[in-house]
Amino acid sequence: MLEVADIFRHHGAAYRAEQAGCLSNEQRRVIAAIEACRTAALGGHLEQCEDCGETRVAYNSCRNRHCPKCQGLARAQWLADRQSELLPVPYFHIVFTVPAAIAAIALQNKATVYDILFKAAAETVRTIAADPKHLGAGIGMIAVLHTWGSAMTHHPHIHAIVPGGGLSPTGSWIACRPGFFLSVRVLSRLYRRLFLARLMAAFNRGALRFFGDLATLAKPAAFTEYLRPLRGIECRVGEDVAILTPHRPGRADFPHPVLRRRGSLRWRSGE
Repeated sequence: MLEVADIFRHHGAAYRAEQAGCLSNEQRRVIAAIEACRTAALGGHLEQCEDCGETRVAYNSCRNRHCPKCQGLARAQWLADRQSELLPVPYFHIVFTVPAAIAAIALQNKATVYDILFKAAAETVRTIAADPKHLGAGIGMIAVLHTWGSAMTHHPHIHAIVPGGGLSPTGSWIACRPGFFLSVRVLSRLYRRLFLARLMAAFNRGALRFFGDLATLAKPAAFTEYLRPLRGIECRVGEDVAILTPHRPGRADFPHPVLRRRGSLRWRSGE
């Protein structure tokens, strides 16, 4: 089976040479780590069978968080931990995305924009859920950041997994309507407003940097004009929001919610 490490080992040197001016030091370290993973370059140790005495050499892993092999155990543990936290209620899946114009800014300001994405998404869901006109409950959620899409292009978005209900101010459980969590139109408009407000605040405090084709956005007037058309873009909403079956004893095949990607809330330009 062809692995990512095989691709790097065969083509990594040529790719690094071709992209010499584009790759960061961190990206180069990741490629080098994956190339060396489970090879003699990282050393190894002997494993011996307790029954027959047969021995074999096991090469050490790189343990880099970007390595698909090394993250297998961590991923399994994360899934098990999250599954143990599930409540006996339906779960809803919402995907918060950004338009290409924002993704371009995020590529040059990852930590700042990804932080805004998390906070805007969480504040949106909590605010609308707490509103008595919608649910009137305090809720929790699990949010996972994906920075690349299925086509392996830069596409920052958040998968939010939300229980279908929450606690009232007095501590009692309030369940949402069957098959319906919150209005996606209301969610989308608040999310857009909160995201752009936080992005403008980050610009005003000097937390954003611009390079290359975006260098002109360092001027306040240019940045304001850049955001102006984004304020009028309606979110495109998926046909449905996935209702995730809660964990039940004996269901060892329970899938991870983030992998159930039927429902989405998209905010994209030019579509």
